[in-house]
Amino acid sequence: MADEKNIHTTGSLLSENQSAQVAASESAVSSAAPEAVISDVPVQEVPASEVKKSTPPPKASTKKNPHLVRNIIIAVISAIILGLIIWAGVKFFTSSSDNGEVMNAVVDLGSITSTVSGEGLTRAKESASLTLTTSGTVQDVYVKQGDKVEAGQQLYRITSDSAESAVTAAQKEVDSCTKELKKLEEAQANLTMRAPHGGKLLEVAAPTVGNDIGSGTTVAKLADDSKLKLKQYYSYAYASDIKVGQSADISIPSLMSTVKGSVSEIAMVERISPEGSKLFEVTFLLDNPGTLTADMLASATVKKGNEILYPYESGKLQYFKITDLVTKVGGSVQKVNLRDYAKVKSGEVLLVMSGDDNDSSIFNTTNQLKAAQKTLEEAQKALNLLNGTAPISGTVMSISIKPGDEVTAGTTVAVVSDTSAIVMDAKVDERNISYVKEGMSADIDQWGNTTTGTVISVSLTSTAENGVATFPAIISIDNPDGSIVPGSYASYTIIASQSNDCMILPIQAVKSVETPEGTKSVVFVHTNTRPETAIDLEIPVDGVPEQGYYPVPVTTGISDNQNIEILDGVETGTEVFQQVMYNEMY
Repeated sequence: MADEKNIHTTGSLLSENQSAQVAASESAVSSAAPEAVISDVPVQEVPASEVKKSTPPPKASTKKNPHLVRNIIIAVISAIILGLIIWAGVKFFTSSSDNGEVMNAVVDLGSITSTVSGEGLTRAKESASLTLTTSGTVQDVYVKQGDKVEAGQQLYRITSDSAESAVTAAQKEVDSCTKELKKLEEAQANLTMRAPHGGKLLEVAAPTVGNDIGSGTTVAKLADDSKLKLKQYYSYAYASDIKVGQSADISIPSLMSTVKGSVSEIAMVERISPEGSKLFEVTFLLDNPGTLTADMLASATVKKGNEILYPYESGKLQYFKITDLVTKVGGSVQKVNLRDYAKVKSGEVLLVMSGDDNDSSIFNTTNQLKAAQKTLEEAQKALNLLNGTAPISGTVMSISIKPGDEVTAGTTVAVVSDTSAIVMDAKVDERNISYVKEGMSADIDQWGNTTTGTVISVSLTSTAENGVATFPAIISIDNPDGSIVPGSYASYTIIASQSNDCMILPIQAVKSVETPEGTKSVVFVHTNTRPETAIDLEIPVDGVPEQGYYPVPVTTGISDNQNIEILDGVETGTEVFQQVMYNEMY
């Protein structure tokens, strides 16, 4: 029996404790075989000091083969070590999803507020710089940096003889061009000759259509024959008896008739007759019945009580008005409406000429006038800048001159800003631009100074920077107390949208998948039976368990940093896959 308690090897013997460990290892190996599960029993090397020597058995045929036992022990130990190595490799290289904990979420009701935030540079909503366009000498400075000023208030005074001379010269050029243009425009108007009054055309010298005609050419006379005049001379003895407006009888011998007229004018000239009588002039006016014309002999008599006053001699009838029709501009004749003795009305077109040369002159002179006006404007502006007045009401942000300084053109001598109203130039990234609209309120924070603003514009044109497209937006900020400093950065937060009592899920629960109809948002519903709205996916989503989870399309709304709004596709209380939580390996 003592021999059965010990295992003999060539030259060595195992202790009882080591024998027990070997037996345990053998049991572990035999029980792990089809799954190759390796026992965690540690394997210990057998120290040489613990090996007990023994004499060889006297009869090998009746004892176990020592070499066979040793080989079995070595094989068992090797198998244990190999098993441990395989177990560690499997443990290390197997995907963590196999060992992770599946976390589900439940569709619930809640509220979501979507915000857009960022930084922007602040500036005064209205600011004006006074930059000189001419040189000069500073005489006085009336303000200092930080002063409040009103629009029109003088800030400084600079003198410059050259600036004053430039204004005078520019004004002369403007006046000269204005006069020349006026003459050309009058000439342009005279290319069409119109009757200055009604009457009859006489002594017509009509030009031919297509021929050129020069300025100052008399083409006809226009006589107003609706009335006629008659000059008569009377003795000074009747000077007190004839009055303006007095009725008279006009005798026309050629017609053997008398027509009524009246005294229109009395001139106390002194005509001496061959008989030595002194005579004065009386002009009579009479209506033309249509049968009278100029140069007809006529005489006028007036009554003094029962006495008839006769003129010294007969006179000749004259047209009431006669006008020479003279061209005021030259040109090529295009239309003629001139004929002797033709009756015309006031304003009627008599002659039309082309004026190509005049058109060119008007065009050139107009351009010269515009250039002269611009030069005058710039010269006056330069002079005004020397007598610098505040263009707006606000705060003097800078004043860079002092009396006695010689300043040159291009020098910015003062800056005035209205800091009661600030604007922020914000940049909104492409992910949030669709949420930002004009009129939205914005919370502003600059170094702990907080206030509110309003989005007043959002650009539709983006700029790319570091692979991200941003869109400019402008936020208006009321700043009556001056707490927001222009020219510095501040942060903004805009409440883009808000939904109350809406269905929500954690953001991780909504997956984006590719389908034949395009990209869709889905949730994986956890249920024992396939939902009617579930769809099939060609490519599985990593991490989602294969059993008990079905992809269902959903429509999403706004989101915040944690949750997303579900508009439709599932109902409240639905359990869905969220994510897999993994234990860290050490």
